[in-house]
Amino acid sequence: MSTTVLGLPPGELAEALRRWADGTYATEAAAELLIRHGYWPDRADFRRLALRYVTKTRDGLPLAVIDWRAARAALKAGRLPCSSSEAAVLRLALSLATSAPVDLGEAISSLDAANIARVCAAIRHAAGDRSTWPQ
Repeated sequence: MSTTVLGLPPGELAEALRRWADGTYATEAAAELLIRHGYWPDRADFRRLALRYVTKTRDGLPLAVIDWRAARAALKAGRLPCSSSEAAVLRLALSLATSAPVDLGEAISSLDAANIARVCAAIRHAAGDRSTWPQ
């Protein structure tokens, strides 16, 4: 198994993110939104700037930790160039995870139907409904 977050295959990274987020609805929702969106976790710059890989855990299963503060700072500083819809998804995930303010009207106006469905599922999940994600 790879020992850095940069070398992790997408499936392993997704599972490591889910293990880290497990137990807190808002963090689970935010991480799952990014995983299901499929854009941010696959980017090397996002991995380098905002993810940490922890291999020494109590149960021996690695964790991928999102540094929300670093992700927000990198996005704000222009270190994560992206489309308006990609930025909106990250801002919405940041808001779910950290309560960072987001202009909801502006954020959702750039999203397509698939991403609106993901955001709605994330909001429901953050409210305690883990059965909301489309399969």
